[in-house]
Amino acid sequence: TTNKYTIKGRTTPLLLPAALLLDLIMSRPEHTAPAERFYNKREAHKYTESGRLVQIQRSMAKRAVELLNLPKGKSCLLLDIGCGSAISSEQISREGHVWFGCDISRAMLELAKNRSSSKGDLAEVDMGVGIPCRSGSFDGAISISAVQWLCVKQTPTQNPTRRLNKFFKSLRRCLVFDGRAALQLYPENPDQMNAILAAAKKAGFDGGLVVDYPRSMKAKKFYLCLWKRDTKRAKRDHIWSSINGTTKKKNMKEINMVGTLSTYKNEANKKSKNKKLELDTSSNTSSRKRNKKKSPPHHGPATTTTATVSTSHLRANRKKKRKKR
Repeated sequence: TTNKYTIKGRTTPLLLPAALLLDLIMSRPEHTAPAERFYNKREAHKYTESGRLVQIQRSMAKRAVELLNLPKGKSCLLLDIGCGSAISSEQISREGHVWFGCDISRAMLELAKNRSSSKGDLAEVDMGVGIPCRSGSFDGAISISAVQWLCVKQTPTQNPTRRLNKFFKSLRRCLVFDGRAALQLYPENPDQMNAILAAAKKAGFDGGLVVDYPRSMKAKKFYLCLWKRDTKRAKRDHIWSSINGTTKKKNMKEINMVGTLSTYKNEANKKSKNKKLELDTSSNTSSRKRNKKKSPPHHGPATTTTATVSTSHLRANRKKKRKKR
């Protein structure tokens, strides 16, 4: 059967069966209803009891924790954004970390509480409004298949750009200094991906996008890896390390990224100028000593006047250079 499907104001004929076309339209749940309505008790049980979905969730959660690059042998407190029924949170526990999960679906959170294997705290939170936690609470954060919900306008009053900005701003505040976040998402198109990247950059994050299986259409996975970096603190640490003389070659790359190498260059130039002045004066004194050794001693006013004139000239030059500084 021939059906017409509207894409951005254009009607395109699709030669597909009606049932298959309906499956394609319903494949993205964020277009059907808000998350708190879509994941009701029926959908929550259906999602949690599916062995295939559970296996995919665990593998993606394991990959996200791996991308956080946490210190080995240390138990960290992680934030699981959009935890759902705590499938991804269980993987955090298996990795030896403590977790705090938040989700907007009450039905999903009830399933997470009833699961015997869940050993973390839960909260009902809309991440588009912001994460209501204290500053510097978490060592890291992960999210599995949740951030793309912020890119869709689900009510007339919602603004996707504002919701993205509030989410990333609150996420950065909740992380500790040098904290990281690994967010797995399914962008619908490049515009959504660019909007997410722009919001993360505006919030002050550094990082990039990691794509697993880029040549596969089904197995392709996007991971947005973010890093909370305090440029003011990095600049201050570099200045103190340069004063103490403890700068290393490894830190110079970080300094170039922060942009404090220019101040370091100015200090180095001043030191080099002082060294040049000292070399010039020492060379003049050494040449005089050589001349004195080579020339025979003369007793008269001419030799004394030339010596006094040369030294006074050097002193005048030094005073002029000091005034310029």
